[in-house]
Amino acid sequence: MNRSASLPLMSTALGLGLLLSACGPSKPDAEAATATTARVVKVQTVSLGPSQAAIDVAGVGAFRDETKLSFKVGGVIEQITVREGDSVKPNQKLAWLNQQEVNAAVSQATAGLDKARRDLQRGEQLRSEEVISSVQLDNLKTALQVAQAQASQASFSRQTAELSARAAGVVLKRFAQVGEVVAPGQPVLLLGSRASGFVMKASLSDRQAIHVRVGQTATAQFDAVPGIQWPAKVIELAQAADPATGTYGVQVLIDTQANPTLNVLSGMQGQLRIQPAGSSEQRSYVPLEAVIEGDNKAAWLFTVEPNNSVKRRAVKVAFVQGNRLALAENLPEGTRVVSVGAAYLQDGETVQIAE
Repeated sequence: MNRSASLPLMSTALGLGLLLSACGPSKPDAEAATATTARVVKVQTVSLGPSQAAIDVAGVGAFRDETKLSFKVGGVIEQITVREGDSVKPNQKLAWLNQQEVNAAVSQATAGLDKARRDLQRGEQLRSEEVISSVQLDNLKTALQVAQAQASQASFSRQTAELSARAAGVVLKRFAQVGEVVAPGQPVLLLGSRASGFVMKASLSDRQAIHVRVGQTATAQFDAVPGIQWPAKVIELAQAADPATGTYGVQVLIDTQANPTLNVLSGMQGQLRIQPAGSSEQRSYVPLEAVIEGDNKAAWLFTVEPNNSVKRRAVKVAFVQGNRLALAENLPEGTRVVSVGAAYLQDGETVQIAE
């Protein structure tokens, strides 16, 4: 063989040798690359919660007993000793009318009563002398009874010409000013009783009210201080629907001592959550971010196997509660689901779990 013919063969052999040598050591590097490219995900363990969805409704804070104070008789307001926001003590005198007109009415009624007594006394004497008939004497007795009632009414009116606090509380509203003429029954002050407690009032639909019982636990939160919750308890539940709205009123008593540094005010807007009756059983709950696909009745997510591989699983949806999904059928205790990074996974893929 001549020298010029052997050159291509040597070049080919050399190229194959280099190719084989290059392929040989690359296998361990490929395996290492595969091991280090496993997707990093975050997981959460399936939690347990109530079997029924909590009832979430908007509510308004108020004192349980809020009383509008008014005079039984009309007149000119002589004095009001309190203003909005003032605290009051039991039996504290808050306002009164000018007594001149009231005293005149009392004097008139008293004078009428004295006259009726004298008339009856004289009538009894005349009857004993048979000067008047028994019917006329009965009329005099009736006149005395009427005069006694008028005197009693005048005396009571004088008492109701003053307003006093029945219990310790706070002035929520002042409707009138000194010197104003008010009619009988016209509101002058609105008082909130501290002794009655502070409540949140809300309205429930029939589907919600049927699952609520007096004594159930609840939590309240006010928009003015988001993130802060107050323990509460259902103390009142209407047994008939409001004719105008078709809803059922509910009141929960708020434990104001749970956050003693915060001052709750009547009229504050907030949210009320009541746990339905009969929810002693528990369901599996998974975070909403774990769902990769779903509809109203079913959802799909990835569970993590013991070898860190993922399995695409279909679950039935019971209801959505906040940022969690309640499942109709419980998952095994300790099941882990991918909460972050599930959107890019494939069934059976091995993942790396972030700490």
